[in-house]
Amino acid sequence: MTRAAASRTCVPSGRAGSADSGGVTVQIVIVGLGQMGFSLAEELDKEGHDVSGVEPMRDRVEMARTRLDIMAIRGSGVSRAVLREAGAEKADLIVAVSGSDEVNIVSCLIGRKLGIQKRLARIESRLLVKEMHDLHGILGIDEFFAPRPVAVEHLTRILTAPGTIESAEFAGGRIILRGLRVDSSSKLTSAPLSDVRETFPEKFLVTAVRRDQDLVVPTGDFQVREGDIIYVTMNVAAFRNFLSAFNLQRFPDRRIIIYGASEVGLDLCRRLAQLKYDVVLLEEDEGKCERAAEFLPLTSVIHGQPLDSGLMQDLKINQSSFLGLSRRTEVNFASAVAAKRLGAHHAVMLASRPEEVEMFARPPVDAVVNPITLSVGAILRSVRAGRVIILFKMAGQRAEALEIEAEAGAPGIGCPLSELGDKFPAGAVVAAIVSKEGAHVASGETVVNPGDHVIVVALNKAVPDIIRLFSTEAAASRAPVNDGENS
Repeated sequence: MTRAAASRTCVPSGRAGSADSGGVTVQIVIVGLGQMGFSLAEELDKEGHDVSGVEPMRDRVEMARTRLDIMAIRGSGVSRAVLREAGAEKADLIVAVSGSDEVNIVSCLIGRKLGIQKRLARIESRLLVKEMHDLHGILGIDEFFAPRPVAVEHLTRILTAPGTIESAEFAGGRIILRGLRVDSSSKLTSAPLSDVRETFPEKFLVTAVRRDQDLVVPTGDFQVREGDIIYVTMNVAAFRNFLSAFNLQRFPDRRIIIYGASEVGLDLCRRLAQLKYDVVLLEEDEGKCERAAEFLPLTSVIHGQPLDSGLMQDLKINQSSFLGLSRRTEVNFASAVAAKRLGAHHAVMLASRPEEVEMFARPPVDAVVNPITLSVGAILRSVRAGRVIILFKMAGQRAEALEIEAEAGAPGIGCPLSELGDKFPAGAVVAAIVSKEGAHVASGETVVNPGDHVIVVALNKAVPDIIRLFSTEAAASRAPVNDGENS
């Protein structure tokens, strides 16, 4: 998410919200109930906010009315009358996420005329993204987000830190969270986590573990097994030594094979070529190949199919990382599985729909990425009660990693974390603290002071309680003041 203007305060309506919303309900109008709009409405509905959606397509409106507890109106987001019917004149926030940049921009302009305090827009056009910093005042947009660049940056981080399944950064990049798959050679499996931590000189914290279909926040007596996916938090400077010490080291492939001349595929090819990677783009459609070759002068563009084992062997798949980035999720999955069987060191795929992340996130595929999921996390940060600075949806959207600014007078302030007792929610962990003294991994003796940034990992059910622990009622009526760095 890019903040296009100085921070504007989104003052909620002040009505009592559900337990999931942190006690404050925000009135929100969503323009567009496609994949992104529906996913966002679903999350906000769960949190108890007052959500209305505007969508011209009948089937999308009916699905929203059937599956969600929101007001869904069939109509155009560029109609002042339709936006009024959706409650725009009383709304705190408008989020325009239709598939049309023009509709999203006009919706925000009308929203400003109707008095909506904060306006967010989805922008896909490369040209508009470049121009938004100069145009935001004219267009009435406070923040804009572009799902494709977010996905490209996330994929780049995964490829440059091999073995990484998910990745987020906090405290200006000083604290990192990495999702890593553990194999039989890793020394992490040798003993309970409390004992394993004693063998490494730098502090680290395994904040969550995904085992088969279960996701847990582990205690010190938890023992990691082969096949687990661990989510580990530490100072960025310690990461390489951590990988080496526990036999998790994977050396980055300089050769990358990408299947699919999608927007994400094209942008990632260009990004990796700039980083001096040897990039091959594989595409079945001959016309797309020709256009891609013009767009990507530093990339080898090949006309062919990813399930052609002979071609893949000729392309040295056993010396490469593979990414399936077409618009067809099933083909991406099949090609990623085939690539791993042919010896690819790393296989990553793009999922077209948010719900497909959980469905396909299983071996031998190393990572599944969905641009909508990444963007929804950034939008939620702007809505959430409390000073949530960074929000990262992780583990198939079943947990969140957050950076929260601690408020004076909050329940979790001023005493060691180990002494919070029943105040501390089950299914959550404080991973790190950023204070005047620096950024460091948390322990039971850690004391959170006002103004500290608290980095937490929490299962979805624990998120509202962990936010409340470090926020005051006054803080709940203010919007966050900084941009997220998740990707």
